[in-house]
Amino acid sequence: YPSRLITGAPVRGEHEKTVIMLHGLGDTGDGWSFCRDHMQMENVKWLFPTAPTRPISCNMGMAMPGWFDLRLLPLSASMDEQDDNKASKEALDKFTNEEDINDSVRYCLSLVDKEIEQGVPPNKIVLGGFSQGGLIAARAALLCKHRLAACVLLSSWIGNFGEDASKLQDLPFFIGHGDVDPMVPLELGKKSYAYIKELGNEVTMKTYRGVAHSCNMEELDDLKDFLIESLEDQVTMEDLEGMSAGKLKKWLLSKRVDIAGCLEKS
Repeated sequence: YPSRLITGAPVRGEHEKTVIMLHGLGDTGDGWSFCRDHMQMENVKWLFPTAPTRPISCNMGMAMPGWFDLRLLPLSASMDEQDDNKASKEALDKFTNEEDINDSVRYCLSLVDKEIEQGVPPNKIVLGGFSQGGLIAARAALLCKHRLAACVLLSSWIGNFGEDASKLQDLPFFIGHGDVDPMVPLELGKKSYAYIKELGNEVTMKTYRGVAHSCNMEELDDLKDFLIESLEDQVTMEDLEGMSAGKLKKWLLSKRVDIAGCLEKS
């Protein structure tokens, strides 16, 4: 699977967590590599793969980086004639190339496996993507044999892809979508939200006013908050009881708790 991979080492601390971010059609891993410096997340290694260059039907067959061939663009807001909250597999096949998708999902899962081999626990790995990269990330996260920390879809979509989708993992998802996206209509983001939730996963969806097929600073800030929450260690009551007063206050502040007037721990 030909792909170029950009690796962003943690800005601070040892490598304990990994975020894998997949770009959209026609972009490269460089296009999202700013996330490392922008988000300044401690102990987090970032991976920004570039999709293979392939002919893209909706671009008159011209070659560009793509995780799969797109036959039509923009996508239809309905994707099908059914009255439910998900796009059918038959409808998706009108727009996408399933063989390409499966190849890219396997590649994405191979990146996860390599991180685990290097000692990163699955619950410290996040898969994410923009546009068609989000579809690959979501498929991979739902099919992964390990329960990952979370999955991110930005200006993206995912539809019913058959019985394999039943491998749900009660996984936290973040869906971000502009409300004036002309390429992937907001309605598809809403259908993706309904479908992923129907599979039994925890889904946070946020829409951004005036944002087209892109993202803004508000969305990046929301994404950072979601990543921090998804990747942080779970703190038990026993952990809290064992903390010093100073460490406890620092932890409360990290949770944006107002500690004004708090007494020293006895």
